[in-house]
Amino acid sequence: MPCPFVYYPYNMEKQISKYLNGTANPNEFSEVLAALCASDNDGKVSFVLLKHWEETLTTAIESKENSRLLDKIHHRIALEESRAVARKFTIYRNLLKIAAALIIGLMVTALLFYNQPKSELYAGITETVTTPYGARTNFKLPDGSEVWLNSGSVISFPRQYGAVRNVELTGQAYFHVVKDGKPFFVKTGLGKVEVMGTSFDVKAYTNENFETTLVEGSVKVSDKTDQVATLKPGQRSIISTNNEFALNEVNTELVTSWREGKLIFVKEPFAKVVKELERWYNVKIELQGERLKKRCYTGTIEMESFVEVLHLINTTTPIKSSFDKNTRILKISER
Repeated sequence: MPCPFVYYPYNMEKQISKYLNGTANPNEFSEVLAALCASDNDGKVSFVLLKHWEETLTTAIESKENSRLLDKIHHRIALEESRAVARKFTIYRNLLKIAAALIIGLMVTALLFYNQPKSELYAGITETVTTPYGARTNFKLPDGSEVWLNSGSVISFPRQYGAVRNVELTGQAYFHVVKDGKPFFVKTGLGKVEVMGTSFDVKAYTNENFETTLVEGSVKVSDKTDQVATLKPGQRSIISTNNEFALNEVNTELVTSWREGKLIFVKEPFAKVVKELERWYNVKIELQGERLKKRCYTGTIEMESFVEVLHLINTTTPIKSSFDKNTRILKISER
């Protein structure tokens, strides 16, 4: 039957109730159907149907015929709630087991850690000390040996020594090694130094010669090809970057003066002097001309500012300097 555009039946709630209960006559049936089809009645029809549904549901549940069904529903709800509680209890019990296992494991680990000798605990831990350009530092190694570390240097060593005392060095360091019966090794990129207890200076900057200067005691210096030289106090070994080995006599005070805050140069090539100044003052210097690089310089620098150093050098050497703001490089040339 086609629906009219808008239809408002008299007593809609009663008509729909009779329609749903199957007691409506043909005319009433047609009126309800027309009301359901009218879009303007959506809110009224929804209200009536919802009210009818709630009354029907309440009556059905509370009737004696459905008491057994209601009991089953209550029983099922209670059963599901008890199962949920049981599942939660099982989860908590398993978590407690895991927690107990973890606690026992931590206690065992702690006991093992506590009873393990410190030398074994720290053997695999490496300490690294770095001094930036323009700085120096002084510290002690785990065995009590004292180290002075020059500018732009890096040294690494175990936190706790075992049968052998090893350090790895890039840069320059002065060592005063204590005697304790264990061999002491300084490893560099071009070779190593072996000592038992002595004072010596090691210089091993990247792309520069490997130099060892002995102040007191005795050391053995070896290169990558296992060439070995035993130094006496006042001697310096030099292993060049192309693996050439040489020994000479030196003034150890001049070589090691850096650890006391002084740079002492005696007829040193200007190229080498500039390299020391770059590390000492953390600057970049560029020498203009090969003749200037080979010119020798003699002088002592102690606690002066870089401007004062340039003035000091300028009074003894015919040079002039300029600063390039773009490259941030100080250029030095002959006057």
